[in-house]
Amino acid sequence: MLSTEEINDRSKWISVFEPLPREREDLIKKYEVTKELLDYAIDPYEKARVEVDPDAGVTLLIFDVYVPTHAVTAPQTAPIGIMLTANNIITFTNAKTNFVNGIIANQLRILKRRAPITDKLNLVFPILYRLCTNYFGPLRRVDRQRQQIQRNLQRRTGRKAISEFMEIETGLVYILTSLKGNVSLLEEFKRRYAGKMSTRQNNDLDDVIVEAQQGLEMAQMTSDVSERVSNAYSKVIDSDLNQTMKYLTIYSIVLSVPTIVSGFYGENVKLPLADGQYSWVFTIAITLVLMVASAIFMITRHWWK
Repeated sequence: MLSTEEINDRSKWISVFEPLPREREDLIKKYEVTKELLDYAIDPYEKARVEVDPDAGVTLLIFDVYVPTHAVTAPQTAPIGIMLTANNIITFTNAKTNFVNGIIANQLRILKRRAPITDKLNLVFPILYRLCTNYFGPLRRVDRQRQQIQRNLQRRTGRKAISEFMEIETGLVYILTSLKGNVSLLEEFKRRYAGKMSTRQNNDLDDVIVEAQQGLEMAQMTSDVSERVSNAYSKVIDSDLNQTMKYLTIYSIVLSVPTIVSGFYGENVKLPLADGQYSWVFTIAITLVLMVASAIFMITRHWWK
């Protein structure tokens, strides 16, 4: 689906939502879009980067956005395409990223009320700024969730909490990858076009880069802390398991003594005290002595610790 809205007398914003084959042809014929860049823009698995076609005068930004309605097991980020042609801004979204169109439309209304938009980059940078700051809220929620799980672990260590930490770490992997790609994209864009932009536009781009880097640092810190806490409590669980196995081994050694003694006296051989009236008392006494001796030996060897 294609929809258009005027930015100024020369430029338009074209919103492209899961285009049909006929609409793709219209984009190529009417809006200076190349087939190669169009394929990149609508690919839902593209990584964040800058693609430039100097012959056509078209620049494509693949920018990863945070998806607020993601499923539990799905990636938390998804790419959108922002294509800059000679006259227009063309955005490419799908069912997961369609919410971005609302952000762009709202930003366009705000800027139009303030003053006429003389350059399309004056719209692009505020949009990118907003998309970068959209990561902050989810990252703070993840950090609070991590702190709550950690407090629960201090009271009781359990595999459920470790699994929750693993889910946090998995989500952060997607966020970290996306934020790193976004930072690289923005820095590459600045290297390419800093000399062609106004002072204000360079300052706006610097602000976007700062926000993207701040989000990356927040995600990195939360990821590092979560990983270290998860590893620490995994070691605690392993230590508890080792201690349990040690106790079971010690108990099995002590409890095997009666079986050994009774089996020994059950053999058809002559043994001391085997024919007496109270021979069963002697076997019990021998058993108890050996059990106590085994326990004392293991205590003195610090096997209980």
